[in-house]
Amino acid sequence: MSFARTIFGDVDPETLGVVNSHDHLIRVGAGEVYLDKDHQLDSVEKAEEEAGYFAKASLNWSKNGGTVVDMCPINCGRCPDKLAEVGRNVDDLQIIAATGFHREHVYLETQSHWINRYPVEKIADLVIADIEQGIDRNDYSGPIVERSQYKAGVIKIGTAYGMITPFEHKCMEAAAKASLATGAPINTHTTYGTCGLEQAKTLIELGVPADRISIGHIQRNADVYYLEQILDLGVYLEIDGTNRIKYQPDSNRIVELAAFKKDGFEDRILLGTDSGKRSYQKAYGSVSGVDYNPAVDGPRMLDEGFDPKYVDKLLMKNAQNFFTFRNEQ
Repeated sequence: MSFARTIFGDVDPETLGVVNSHDHLIRVGAGEVYLDKDHQLDSVEKAEEEAGYFAKASLNWSKNGGTVVDMCPINCGRCPDKLAEVGRNVDDLQIIAATGFHREHVYLETQSHWINRYPVEKIADLVIADIEQGIDRNDYSGPIVERSQYKAGVIKIGTAYGMITPFEHKCMEAAAKASLATGAPINTHTTYGTCGLEQAKTLIELGVPADRISIGHIQRNADVYYLEQILDLGVYLEIDGTNRIKYQPDSNRIVELAAFKKDGFEDRILLGTDSGKRSYQKAYGSVSGVDYNPAVDGPRMLDEGFDPKYVDKLLMKNAQNFFTFRNEQ
């Protein structure tokens, strides 16, 4: 039986409803918070409020509500118990949690980090354990490992601006091994939309099937020709960064989505918001938040003449397919 792995167990992928393929509800500290305190998302109450907006907007599209894929990876401030509390207290919401790794930059000083000390096989074992046994309550931030009951359902990798560092490549090797061992999908972080093509090629060379890979934040490089080179490899693209006018207008994303439909890639496009800062969430006073895809993007696409079946794929069906576990071995 096919399944998607949520923090409360394996479910029929069709029950995920609207899927926000990359977002953040809980982050209790670590490197990103050290670099920018706006990343601190440690309030369960605020996370419940924010997730509630998303679930409510999702009900306009699916009787199942929606699913937030919380993409906080290893040693980056995960707290599975707080995340589960949010999931229990918000109706019509499911949550998929992440394992895997961010870009090297957020781990601060990395010469002595355990990723540089452990062999790839041992690192992969830790990722696999997050998926099969339960996420470490201590987020692999110390010598004591205490498994929670909440399992990860997606693997993250990240790369730097315009390059893949040796540290990041090692993380990619471990992520690939873990994906092949478990059937879990890999959803990536690109920095300002760079290295997406290289990420896809590297993961495929490491043996990961193309349809188990989604290249994230890639809309920051609003070059349809380049983006379709990545799609030609058979991977997914994850389009997020909603309402980031300081970078580019939302119309750029709409143009990209229209082009992907015209050029035959409509089944391999995911949507997210990546509202991973307090200043990006309604619960902290922003005018937009985690609910942006079902609340704003969906209605806008219909207003601009998008095929309703394509909108359903973007909001729901493509992600329901992508987050389904597939063991290729």
